[in-house]
Amino acid sequence: MKTKPSRTSLDETKKRRGKLILPLFLGAILVLSTFAIIFSGPSPDTGQSYTYNNLYFRLTPQGWEATVQGQPLTLRHGPQELETLYQNFSLQQITTLRSVQKIYLSTHPGEPAQEAVRELYLHSTPLSPLQFACVADVEGCGDLPIKTCSDASDTTAVVLYRIGEETSFTVDNHCYTVIAPTVTILTQMTDIFIYYLYGVF
Repeated sequence: MKTKPSRTSLDETKKRRGKLILPLFLGAILVLSTFAIIFSGPSPDTGQSYTYNNLYFRLTPQGWEATVQGQPLTLRHGPQELETLYQNFSLQQITTLRSVQKIYLSTHPGEPAQEAVRELYLHSTPLSPLQFACVADVEGCGDLPIKTCSDASDTTAVVLYRIGEETSFTVDNHCYTVIAPTVTILTQMTDIFIYYLYGVF
């Protein structure tokens, strides 16, 4: 005589099936996703990119990225957009920064040069240790040392960042003065120096 399965055993069977459906569903999605990635190939580069002096540059949310001298380098401005600006300056003297033992990045707290200074500070691998400084003992300098061109020597360089009416770059006895009318141009000039130090220009 056949007996009907009890209601409780039917409920248990349904629960077991329900517990199996979710893992199987998730597993199927995972497998299909893997096949989609394999067969679709690498995702296309959605940003801009180009090759400059045999170096591949691509635009990322952080800036223009490239591998230079075996190291990753990401700057706000790409070398192509800086070409016309850098040709106005004699940059050979910037390489003398490599010969000093210490470099001071000196600014006036009232001038918005921090972005440009930070750019050089973050990408100073080819240089000696850098330290922040002020051009005068004014409010906002805190405990920073006061450094001007008179403090530059054969072993110590001073890089002065100033906001001024015209764009200029001068070097006098290991004192490098960078002047630009806007923060953007000041940062562009800094990126030019970094590219030059890394051999991109």
